[in-house]
Order: sequence, then C-alpha cells, then structure tokens
Amino acid sequence: SGRYLSQAHIRVEDWLDPWKYSTGSGEQLVQSWYSLGSGGIGGSGLGLGSGAFQIPIPNTDFIFAVIGEEMGLLGSTMVVVAFLLLVGAGLRIAQVARSEFAKLTAVGLTMIIGFQAFFIIAGIVRLLPLTGITLPFVSYGGSALVANYVLIALLMRISDEGGAAADAADQAQYEQNEERRRRLLTGG
Repeated sequence: SGRYLSQAHIRVEDWLDPWKYSTGSGEQLVQSWYSLGSGGIGGSGLGLGSGAFQIPIPNTDFIFAVIGEEMGLLGSTMVVVAFLLLVGAGLRIAQVARSEFAKLTAVGLTMIIGFQAFFIIAGIVRLLPLTGITLPFVSYGGSALVANYVLIALLMRISDEGGAAADAADQAQYEQNEERRRRLLTGG
C-alpha cells in the first residue's frame, strides 16, 4: 500500500512531526506556523508580512497562513466567519428549496465548500493532516475557482426557485388579505 498511498503517508508523517522534516517536505507547515505566530492579534499589515516569501508556494493551500500573518487573528477569524456565513446561507437555501432533490443538492453543495475550507484551515493549524486542496475563493487555482463558482451558481439557482415559490405564496397570502379587507370595508 506504500506504493499507492505514498503521498498520503508523507503527509501524515509531516503532520505528526514536521520539525523532523523541516528542511524538506515539512518546510511549508513549519514556515506557516512561524507566519501565523508572528501575525499576532492585528497582523503585520497587508503586504507587509514575510510569510509570502518564506513559505514555499504560499498562494496555493497555505494562503491562510499568509492571511494570518498579515491580518492577524482578527483577519483569520473574519475569513472563518465568512465561510461560516456562506455555509449558513447554503443551509438556509436548502431549507426553503421546493423539492427534496433541491434540498439535498443544496446541502451537498454547501457541505463541499464547508468541508473544503475546514480541511485546509485545520491542516494549516495542525488539527488534521494536510490534504493539498485549495481554500475556496481565496487560494490560487483556476480549475478549483471555476468549480467553486459552479457550486455557488447551482446554489443560487436553487435559491431562485425556492424564492419564487415563497414569492408566489406571499402573493397568494397578500391577495387573501386584500379580499378580506375589501369584504370588511364593504360590509359583505
């Protein structure tokens, strides 16, 4: 199995003891911790961090470490909150979807984005082994960005259908209320 899962094995070893491989395969993880640690509460300022130069290839799956250094704990928290709001909006879309298929699709699409963000952020702060995926809408990567935009477009389409059904129900309720009001005013 080592032949087929060698990359996964290397990632788990790096996760367990990155200092042992700090000049090789664990260098990204070690440098990202230095960047996160030097960011402090408020960060060093946009474009003023050294993590973008010290972390090997920071614009892919380690962009969150650069954000943590340049924007600090507050900026990192804002990024996490933005993803939580995105997941919350997706689950709200699933609640108001008209069909069961649309509901399940909306939940699935939302969970893809949510888990993708969770796995990369958890990998950088060493809660999980690194996966090599990109942070949605933040990391560099053309095909990942296009795929995430397609997910959002599908969620918007499901939301539009659910919103149209809610608008029709609101319109019917409004017409019933107007009819009652008219009858009360005319006495009939």
